Amino acid sequence: MTWSATYRLSRGTLPFMLKVLVLLALAAAVGLAVSWIVHWGPVKRWRRRLRTRRHLRRWARIATPVERPCPSRVVVSLTVAPSRLIPLQRTVATLLNQSCVPDEIHINVPWKFRRTGEDYVLPAWMLSPDARVMIHRVEDDGPATKTVATVERIDASSDTLVIIADDDTLYPQRAIEALLRAHVSDSAAVHGCSGYGLGPSWESVLAKGEMDVEVIEGWAGFVAHRRHFAEGFPEHVRAANECRSCLLHDDIVVSNWFALQGVRRRQIHDPSFNRRLMRELGAQQDYGYLPDALHQGSAPADRARLAAVFLSGLGLWRLVSPSPQPAPQ
Repeated sequence: MTWSATYRLSRGTLPFMLKVLVLLALAAAVGLAVSWIVHWGPVKRWRRRLRTRRHLRRWARIATPVERPCPSRVVVSLTVAPSRLIPLQRTVATLLNQSCVPDEIHINVPWKFRRTGEDYVLPAWMLSPDARVMIHRVEDDGPATKTVATVERIDASSDTLVIIADDDTLYPQRAIEALLRAHVSDSAAVHGCSGYGLGPSWESVLAKGEMDVEVIEGWAGFVAHRRHFAEGFPEHVRAANECRSCLLHDDIVVSNWFALQGVRRRQIHDPSFNRRLMRELGAQQDYGYLPDALHQGSAPADRARLAAVFLSGLGLWRLVSPSPQPAPQ
């Protein structure tokens, strides 16, 4: 083969190879786009909605359990975003359909949604609810509204157990019974269905089984005696809420307050109420992942670190964690 023939061949081969590389790059880009849509985008949201509807049919078939007496006065407390006022009725129904029925359910409804300024318009079911369900109009303290307003209403000396619940979660029939049983066995601690520690990069390290935790999570429900909140809890939360990361991460702020009071936080693992069972039952509803979710706003690890930096600056940080130093500029 002559030099001129080799030159012509190489000139024909290079454009062909370039086309192949371009096609491979396009295929990779399409693959990444499809993967994002399926795992993170609209398809994932559709799958969550489908899963929620499938599980709701299962929840609808649950019979009323045999009621057992509660060991003391029990108040369940939660708050709600404007878009969830109607589906909240499902959560409340599961809280009333318990083996240990609470004495009262307090729903703390702000006048305006702090994040958007949207007014709350109460649906028909909230205008004439079950006698045990009490609607309280309050100021918006962010996600901590579910805790702060109720603690303020209950006298500090009252022998009352407060159970914190979430508006996008359905609760198994023995959830309250399991929490109360844990409280009776160890009344010095706060007990919840889900908790975690703080890893070296401020990531949430989920607890396994029954154990003490740094952060107790409100979404899965936890029980605390009124005395665990002591005096000054509302003021502490509102001071912390000056930091947006604290405002959006009430689990950190509330757990840190318990740590300041020397109150242990403990994850339970009861056969009738545990994180795995909640996942199997589809207890968390699909709308808990939408943009208006009260916890949305930034990555959880970033929120935890920034909340720690702020509270540390006030001399109020007590959770076991990495050193709460500001990120380098």
